[in-house]
Amino acid sequence: MTLQLLFLAALTGLAPVGGDPVPAAATRAGAGNPSLVEGSFRVDRGAAVSLWVPPDERLEFEVHVDLGILGEVQAGTVTMRSGLEPFVAGLPRPGESLGQRPLVGWVSIRARGEHLGYELDHTMTTRFLPQAYPRIVATEVQKGSEHRQRELKLGPQGEAWAVTYRSDGHCRDCTRREHYVEAALPWNADHHCGKCKRAEHRLWGQAREREVPKQAIDILGAVYLARDLVRGGRDSMQLAMLQKDNLWDVTLTRGRRAEVEASDGRYACREVRLSVAIPEGEPDDGRSFSGLFGIKGDLKIWLHESTGVPVMIEGDVPVGDILDLHATVRLASHRGTPAAFLAE
Repeated sequence: MTLQLLFLAALTGLAPVGGDPVPAAATRAGAGNPSLVEGSFRVDRGAAVSLWVPPDERLEFEVHVDLGILGEVQAGTVTMRSGLEPFVAGLPRPGESLGQRPLVGWVSIRARGEHLGYELDHTMTTRFLPQAYPRIVATEVQKGSEHRQRELKLGPQGEAWAVTYRSDGHCRDCTRREHYVEAALPWNADHHCGKCKRAEHRLWGQAREREVPKQAIDILGAVYLARDLVRGGRDSMQLAMLQKDNLWDVTLTRGRRAEVEASDGRYACREVRLSVAIPEGEPDDGRSFSGLFGIKGDLKIWLHESTGVPVMIEGDVPVGDILDLHATVRLASHRGTPAAFLAE
């Protein structure tokens, strides 16, 4: 079984646009709040549930897949990080330093591993920008045995919100000779390579754009909203979420309490279920939702009930067309977490 199968198994002074205001200067969490790290960055969504970006958080997880009678195997590692950086839209004005610029909050998740000669290095990064469009930029880069890139830009354009999505793919019958395969037999002609896995043979496709609901978000943003849902003791929230340029109605529901084991002890956690449905008016084209790590359908995230720090993520992942396996992503180490994030 390849590692891929194991992972599939295993925000200023800019002018407002239209009626949608540009995010204000970043709100930062002050000292004295043990459930947030001092200096955390609040993404203004105009809603009761906030999205807070810790200034320097690093969470390391181990990925385990249940193979039934064969037991549980470790399929790789996952790293979740967050941070802040100056917003650079152009060259600084004379006398202006980067320290005077508004801030960008970013979050990322990176899955890595190797198994039976297959190598996976897959990174998803989301940036929250202090401007109208794009307000959110989400990228995916996969390296290793397979290569692919995706980019999503999201935010208000005029009175509505829009998303622009593009991805790369293997070039088709281009005339670049370095992409040609030498004929094996003298009576055959050199020909363009097939759908190879080489990164240098992939080209960006044409971008697609569509209108989306206001305050729509990507899947990483949804995970960080779930953190505030638990931290604030709220029962549920609904949001519009994008996977590629497919739109989903998402419900985050706070569930049962449980003690969840991590490498340094047990944490009092709350389960949050991420449930998805095709929005009314969207074509039901037979698509299925695939979230973090290829987990299909509902995603369960176990979050520390005081701080919202994720301790465990679990769900079912498909292997081929008929087999589903249970995957668990469990916290192994942490840095830059709130003071109240303590094992019991």
